[in-house]
Formats: sequence, structure tokens, C-alpha cells
Amino acid sequence: MTSETATDTSAPEREDAFRAGKSAAENRWLLGLVGIVTVVAGVIALAMPFLASLTAALLAGWVLIASGVVGLVTAVRRDAGWSLAASFALSLVSILAGVMTLVLPGAGLLALTTLLIAYFAVSGALRVYYGARAVRDGGGWMVAAGVLSLVLAILLFFGLPFSAVWVPGVMLGVDLVLLGALQIALAVRAGKVAPASDGHGAERHA
Repeated sequence: MTSETATDTSAPEREDAFRAGKSAAENRWLLGLVGIVTVVAGVIALAMPFLASLTAALLAGWVLIASGVVGLVTAVRRDAGWSLAASFALSLVSILAGVMTLVLPGAGLLALTTLLIAYFAVSGALRVYYGARAVRDGGGWMVAAGVLSLVLAILLFFGLPFSAVWVPGVMLGVDLVLLGALQIALAVRAGKVAPASDGHGAERHA
């Protein structure tokens, strides 16, 4: 009874997995093409970090403006009170920050780099803390990663304002290269799974 129930419940899961694999296999060329374009964009960003940093700052400015506009629309629909006032104020600050980033992209680059420094510092401190508490369970690697993050944060901090010229662009380039590589790997894997999916489909129809 139990084995029959397990078989019945696992059949829909296998069907969903088969459909997902078939869909990925059919679109593997598009996924691979997008991955290649993404890697090329990442390499260009790494080769021209200043332009990439400037692009990242401008994109951040537009995102802040869009977020502020959405916040204003949401705030108007709320009831009056402190919640409305706080949402309205935060939305205006977001729009103002976005406009300033577009008008003064240099200040936007400095702000982005400062946020990255804060991220590396906080994440590094947390990794050192939690890694030190689990040294016997392999936490030494986490401590090492945390120390590297802290060192990077210190180097970037003392490199200001010059580090603001290239850090956002390099981070954007690395992220694009990794994302593109992942997409290419998924496309290759989908290509290898395609024959197995076709065989499984033929077996099901038979």
C-alpha cells in the first residue's frame, strides 16, 4: 500500500522534471547564445571598468527613481498617518538620490563603492565570527574568506576616491562573466540531457 502510494506521488514529479528538461533542451541554443553575449559584456566591462562603473551608476540612478515613483503611488493609496508620511518621505529621498546620481554620476560611483565596502566589511566580520565558532567543523575556510573580505574592504576604503572609478565596473564585469558562464554550462548540460529526454518520451509513448 505504501509503495503504491509512493509510486503514484512520484509519477507527477517525474513528469514535471521531464517537461522541464525537455523545455530546457529545446531552448538550449538561445540560452547558450545569451550566455555568450553576457560573458562578452562582462569581458568588455572588465576591459573598460570606468565606463562600466559609469553605466552601473546610471542604472542605479534610474532604479532609485523608479523605486521612488512606485513608493509614491503606493503611499497615496495608504491611510493617512505616520505610515503615509514615512513612505512619502522615503520615496522622495529615493527619487532625489536617483536624480542626483544621474546629474552627478561621480557622486553615484562614490556611493556605490561605499556600499560595496560596507558589504565586504559586514560580510567579512560575520564570516569570521561564525567560522570561528565552527572551526572544528571546517569553519577555517569561512574564517579565511572573512579575512579576505575584510582586507578587501580596508584596501578599497583607503583607495577612495580613486577606487570608486573602477570597483563598480569590475564587480559588474565579474558578475556578468559568472552569470554568462552559468548560462553556457546550463545550455551544455541541457544538450546532453536532450537525447535522454527524447528516449524517455519515446518510451512513454510506446
